[in-house]
Amino acid sequence: MAITRWRPANDLMTMWNDFDRLFNRLTRSNDIEGVDSELSNVSTWSPVIDITEREKDYVLSAEVPGLSKDDVSISLKDNVLTLKGEKKLEYEENKENRFYRERSFGTFQRMIRLDSDIDSEKVNADYENGVLTIILPKTKETMHKEIPVNFKK
Repeated sequence: MAITRWRPANDLMTMWNDFDRLFNRLTRSNDIEGVDSELSNVSTWSPVIDITEREKDYVLSAEVPGLSKDDVSISLKDNVLTLKGEKKLEYEENKENRFYRERSFGTFQRMIRLDSDIDSEKVNADYENGVLTIILPKTKETMHKEIPVNFKK
């Protein structure tokens, strides 16, 4: 009987590779009927975001490169900011060469619940260099207020 040394690092790498393969299969649209095999690598995606709370407002930054004004919408209801959009696949038919694509395409929706009441009339959104920046001013009632303590002798 041969003795084999157990190497946990190898087992962990195998397990992570299995998880990666499973995750990739779950996020691809390969199993949807009627989807062209060339388009089957299209996956849903979600932009990465940063949210900063300042004294008078929140600032949300989202990476959404390649989107036009018609591809994105923003709404605010009951202190829930909803960011929706679609990144379209620019598909070209070429049977002689295969292309490898890692860019994601499809629709996305991000919903972010904010802790403070937002003054919806003053919300501002700008798009520059692939980054969408949304300024969400707090209402005066919800802004942080210092309360002095009266010490009695």
